[in-house]
Amino acid sequence: MANQSLRQSEIDSLQYIATMSNELVQMAEAGRFPMISYLLGMAYAEAFDVLRGARPARHAKFGGDALHPRTHSGDSHAQPRRA
Repeated sequence: MANQSLRQSEIDSLQYIATMSNELVQMAEAGRFPMISYLLGMAYAEAFDVLRGARPARHAKFGGDALHPRTHSGDSHAQPRRA
């Protein structure tokens, strides 16, 4: 049963993510890439858990790209320190 707080487009996206990540897990296992397999398995588990309502669908906002968080000053393009 799908999480009732999700829009249909979100359900569709999560189902696609779960399907693709599961296929990629199988490829990684066949190629003997255990760490990649593990990480993809975690992505599959997270998508599946959100779909079935075991995890919240919304997480705290990061204020932008989660891979490149903003600095405390709000500057997202912080320059490295110079000696």
